[in-house]
Amino acid sequence: MTRRCSDLQSLKLGEGSVNIQQKGVTFIRHGLAKQDRPSHFGATIFIPSFSENKKLDPKRCLFYYLKATEKYRKSGTGEDETKLFLGLNEPHKPVSSQTLSNWIVQTLKLTLQDNKVKVKAHSTRAIGPSFALFKGASIESILASADWSRETTFTRFYLRNVNSTSTVLKT
Repeated sequence: MTRRCSDLQSLKLGEGSVNIQQKGVTFIRHGLAKQDRPSHFGATIFIPSFSENKKLDPKRCLFYYLKATEKYRKSGTGEDETKLFLGLNEPHKPVSSQTLSNWIVQTLKLTLQDNKVKVKAHSTRAIGPSFALFKGASIESILASADWSRETTFTRFYLRNVNSTSTVLKT
């Protein structure tokens, strides 16, 4: 996923906020995002299922995450119950976009296992789409997943030179 951390941080659970289907999970983002404007309003975020490997399937991971965090979601209708991402430490409050950014950076560092790659919070929106393009994803699917309206936005600001050994170089 190549959305901004603030988009991820705003995701909620419950009716009207998430729709789990066989093909994947659709989140309905409430409120305005940084990039929204009258002619472009991206209120949904779709995360496809990954049936090729159950351990990597986002839908399956969401199920287990919700089961593991169920005890921290208090009864009622407050923010603690509806926000998707909760803190790992007590009092298990909803996390900030900065915490999500740190989680993403740490996950990318573990995944890439390459000390040459300098993963920083701002580079996370570039690494995923660049690898997707390298692996054969269409430019249309990359633009849609990142909520970019023009190919030039990706190629000018986010495209990185990647190779099969996980090295990412700024172009």
